[in-house]
Amino acid sequence: MCATRQLLAVSVLSLAAACQVAAPSTPTSPWLDGQEKSLVVVGYSTSFAWPDMLQEMLDQHAGGERVYHVLNATQGGAPVDHWVAATDDRNYIRTFGAMREDFFGDEAKLRGAAPQPTIAICQQSLQFTGNLRGPVKTESDMVGAELGADVMQEMSERLKALGLESVIIGMHIYKKPVEPEVGNERIALARLLTRGLDYIHEGPDVWTPTRDAWPEAFTEDEVHPNELGAKIMAEGWYRTLAGADAREDIIAQMHAEQYDIDKMSRDYLAWRRSSRE
Repeated sequence: MCATRQLLAVSVLSLAAACQVAAPSTPTSPWLDGQEKSLVVVGYSTSFAWPDMLQEMLDQHAGGERVYHVLNATQGGAPVDHWVAATDDRNYIRTFGAMREDFFGDEAKLRGAAPQPTIAICQQSLQFTGNLRGPVKTESDMVGAELGADVMQEMSERLKALGLESVIIGMHIYKKPVEPEVGNERIALARLLTRGLDYIHEGPDVWTPTRDAWPEAFTEDEVHPNELGAKIMAEGWYRTLAGADAREDIIAQMHAEQYDIDKMSRDYLAWRRSSRE
């Protein structure tokens, strides 16, 4: 039994070494191209923790250097509908307005030495669009899908006007109490992508793997991601950003690490609150 474990350990190390050797010297990813840049996360309460995991992977991807800065602008209970609210609406102030104050312009409150973001990572949902559950009632509901595509395009246009060059959109993780509408959000995203807006890109599918890992990947409320769920989301976004350059050893190392999701979430929320105090 001991020999088997030793053999497995050697195999894992060999795989990691092989992955490192196979890493391309010239990046092929349009986003992880070796140039310093910031990526801002646009999302809701499922995205409090995994951006920190993504940051660690991007640092390793860049050879241990902070080349790619992940700036988290998520707000709890803030689907797409809240990010396109009128500028005098409370939902705008706490989402888009807060993001702009914290991370954009010469007086940005939380950007630090990082460059102004040029890429938006939108881990999003269409809940509250049309109605509380979302607009896409069935897989053949093209009216609801077009409504969802419209509001996502509006969000994307607002982000582009702020100076973001790429808007990458992924939809909600599995949410048992709000299915099938949440799962059907992917149909609205597909409709948006057919419009040919070259700055809008498809993010990872995190709905399928979290559905397949339900309830193991969720907290006791069976709605929000636990450590496993957050790792699934971080891996999905790393693979999307890195494309063919994604390194399996980096992904394996992330999954092997232990994270205190509750503390990570509390730290994130305290950090964002500090800019309002």
